[in-house]
Amino acid sequence: MSKTGLLSGSKVVVVDNELKGFLRDKGFGQAQRSGQQLSLIEALYLVEKDTLGVGDGKVKLGFRDLVERGNKIEADFYSKYLVYRDLRERGLLVRTGLKFGADFRVYGRGVSIKTGHSDYLVHVVPEEYTCSFPELARAVRLSANVNKHMVYALVDGEGDITYYRVDRLKL
Repeated sequence: MSKTGLLSGSKVVVVDNELKGFLRDKGFGQAQRSGQQLSLIEALYLVEKDTLGVGDGKVKLGFRDLVERGNKIEADFYSKYLVYRDLRERGLLVRTGLKFGADFRVYGRGVSIKTGHSDYLVHVVPEEYTCSFPELARAVRLSANVNKHMVYALVDGEGDITYYRVDRLKL
């Protein structure tokens, strides 16, 4: 691994042309004028896979350094990373779900952002998570309105993940 991205706030920017092409082909990040811009979670995954190095302009940052930075920026960062990694390892394309009010939107195997639509909205929650029925109904209704399935990813204290798909049933 010789290619390095530069940490800039909560994003990592990659300027190497060969690596930018690889990242685009695999569904990582967003193309920007400054380079391919990765979320911290995407960069962490690529660091763990030894595909990318990350620096802050002064020093190279390791996996733990990035987790610490992520935890300062975002609640439940490491749990979200565990879910992201699990979904990627299952061969799914994972993107931010922010504009849908979810942690991630997930595309099926073999689907690209350019050729298809995401199938799922994923909320990452701790094992002890509780919510009201109206809150659950709102989330399911929103996902149905954008033709997606709502999935809750419960992460326990050991980092194990259980997925629950919640759909609206019309009788």
